[in-house]
Amino acid sequence: MNNKSLKSWGNIEIENTSTSNISDGKPNQLDIGNLNSYGDCCLPIQKVSTVDKSPLVNETVFNYQINQGYYLFGTPGKSNVTIGGAVASDTHGKDNSWGGSFYKNVKKLYLSIYGDEIEISNEKDSELFKATIGGYGLTGSIKNIELYKNDINISETYRTFIETGLGIDNLLNSFSARDREFWVGWINLLDKSFPWVTKRSVSTKTKINRAAQKNELEINTRYPFIGKNLFSSLNVVNKIYFQVNKFSNTKNISFYNTFFPLGFFTDTRNISKKRKIIQVQFSLPSSEAHLLEPLLTKLINKQTPILCSIKRLSKQDFLNNLSFYQDGWTVAVDFSYFEFNKTEIKKFYEELAKCGGKIYLAKDSTLDEKNFKLMYPEFAEWEKVVKSADPKNLYQSNLSWRLGLKKW
Repeated sequence: MNNKSLKSWGNIEIENTSTSNISDGKPNQLDIGNLNSYGDCCLPIQKVSTVDKSPLVNETVFNYQINQGYYLFGTPGKSNVTIGGAVASDTHGKDNSWGGSFYKNVKKLYLSIYGDEIEISNEKDSELFKATIGGYGLTGSIKNIELYKNDINISETYRTFIETGLGIDNLLNSFSARDREFWVGWINLLDKSFPWVTKRSVSTKTKINRAAQKNELEINTRYPFIGKNLFSSLNVVNKIYFQVNKFSNTKNISFYNTFFPLGFFTDTRNISKKRKIIQVQFSLPSSEAHLLEPLLTKLINKQTPILCSIKRLSKQDFLNNLSFYQDGWTVAVDFSYFEFNKTEIKKFYEELAKCGGKIYLAKDSTLDEKNFKLMYPEFAEWEKVVKSADPKNLYQSNLSWRLGLKKW
């Protein structure tokens, strides 16, 4: 991999990376997975660490669930995210209102730091354990993972209840997901009346057909041009999507399409260099939900959003000091890189910080150090733990460099 360029899923690119043995003590190393971040948290500054890992670390969340037959809390919306990547980003999914983040799956981690392997868990070196889950690879390389098995079996299909409406407040008031129900919403930010669609999915408890589910994945992987065609006309797609769902109340949807609805965007890196994506995803406390509409209006000022999704977050026991998770709402908005207004976004960040909002760092590529520290005043506690584990400051990414996460 010497002198090779790397791209994140949002088409953010770095050049001239090289491989490095993790025990050689050279700085600016980062272990990588499938590079599924929209932003730069998955991109090393210079060197990709080479570490022998268990197969589980590199297995995708889709394959793991299909093979094991049970659901993983915090399953992300992209099927080819690795288990190691889901741990490093502490991903979340459509079970946010009751399930929680990916942390709930993790029993133990085996971490390689300077070539030495250590075991960490809630019972053993718990501070480093919590700093590593959602630590974006900055504490060391994850060599192996032990996951809990839960009793939530995946189903061949999910009965999905569809609701449509207008206005952000009406959308928030419509939320009604209960235990073991999966909920997500979409908002058309191009229309000032804010049309929305929500989907609440419940297991039909039908036996999973592994071959059929894998075939759906294979179709999406084989035909990435589907994503290219839709990407160039998503303004129209937003309107069509609302109208189509307006006349649907319920339908059965496959496991794959329930949890990975953007499967047709198999990989934006197959689209073109001009199709870079910037995603801004943030959380907002439930007490400040009345500010969501003015915040979104400020976010899309002088720039055109492509796609917008919304999920409910619940309070959970685990909170990494870099976690954006809080009792409230999370909204993700996609923009074209070349139409993104970097001046206006700073004004949005300032307003978001004032009302207790936080940017999800796994998707970020534009947050500045000043606003990061306003949103994450507790990051110093995370840094204290990580400095003890990595005193030489070997593990760095473009994200950590940009946000000044490890300054020693």
